[in-house]
Amino acid sequence: MRRSEIGFVVTLTLGMAVCTFLPYALGALGPFITDDLRMTRTALGSLTTVMYAVGAVLSPVAGPLVDRFGGRRSLMVAFASGGLGVAVAAFAGRHYAGLVAGAGVFGISIAFGNPATNQLAARVVQAGRHGIVTGIKQSGVQVGAFLAGFVLPRVADVAGWRPALGSCALLGAAGLALAARFVPRPSDGAGTADGAAAAKRVPAGPAPRRFDRAVNRLAVYALLMGFGVGAVSAYLPLYAVEELGFARGTAGLTAALMGFVGILARVGWGRRQDRTTKPVLRSLGTLAVGSVLATLAMGTAAARVSGLLWVGAALFGATAVAWNSLGMLSIVRDVEVSVAGRASGRVLLGFYVGFLVGPVSFGWAVDHHGYAAGWAAVTAGFALASALTLAWIWDG
Repeated sequence: MRRSEIGFVVTLTLGMAVCTFLPYALGALGPFITDDLRMTRTALGSLTTVMYAVGAVLSPVAGPLVDRFGGRRSLMVAFASGGLGVAVAAFAGRHYAGLVAGAGVFGISIAFGNPATNQLAARVVQAGRHGIVTGIKQSGVQVGAFLAGFVLPRVADVAGWRPALGSCALLGAAGLALAARFVPRPSDGAGTADGAAAAKRVPAGPAPRRFDRAVNRLAVYALLMGFGVGAVSAYLPLYAVEELGFARGTAGLTAALMGFVGILARVGWGRRQDRTTKPVLRSLGTLAVGSVLATLAMGTAAARVSGLLWVGAALFGATAVAWNSLGMLSIVRDVEVSVAGRASGRVLLGFYVGFLVGPVSFGWAVDHHGYAAGWAAVTAGFALASALTLAWIWDG
């Protein structure tokens, strides 16, 4: 790959890291934040709910805006709002209202990140490489999750959670610089990362009715997966501390493990899909079933058998976390470039609604009925996703 190609893929990957970073950061720093501000678990989960509520409200608008104004400008919006949201949460977070304000600003980044990077990948990347490039860019989410779980608790132990979180705002500024340097403008099509072939490529796309049906199915699946992924991302370290007796730094490593495995899984599943003729839906079904097994392992872990938590976290990274790579690939590969933003917005609306409801529901269940109730709800969501994919495969 040429330097410009590498820079382009790195920019997309950083874009996905920035626009999804704050929920993982708050999850990793959850034990510090709840101790410092005397917050309930429900209040902590509601911060993620605020982010994804804004993302869900803006997604139907963000998708068409990306189609109209282009992925380059939209990606810059994602970088700017992501960095600003993290900064507000960190430096205004001496009170709960400051965290809520930062979460709200960050929701703008959530709405624009996936549609912008999907449109850019569809426009710039040559056919036959969509799987690997989409897998790499989507792994940026888990790069952020890994760094949040591995680095932030250790920095917070030394400097406090606010400086640890605030330093991450620099990622947004770095993204703006990379986007200006490596992301081509629409008029630069023949000189983009994959040359004239990318500029000429305009996928035919399915018929409108079939397109709507496929995208709507994916949106329902995304809602169910988002419910579980949002809950586990927000509460896994806190669960490890409160139920299994982990030290706060060690608890953060569970999120880091989940994120690290997720990086490999997103790239691996994308690469595998490039090399097979099997429909993406079958692979999504496999991921849903694996997610059920992962949550069962984590939910049944106990202090004396804490190894189940590590096994479950790794399996969760390989399955539930990886679904987004294949979901976005189906849009990049199968949807016409001119409506890629709209399709992304519709699917992500489902995902964000799930991510909105999941953390606060899990927190409420734990506050009132214990962790077993929270894990049961997450497992049921993944089981329903598994059943739905089986029904869709049977229906053809």
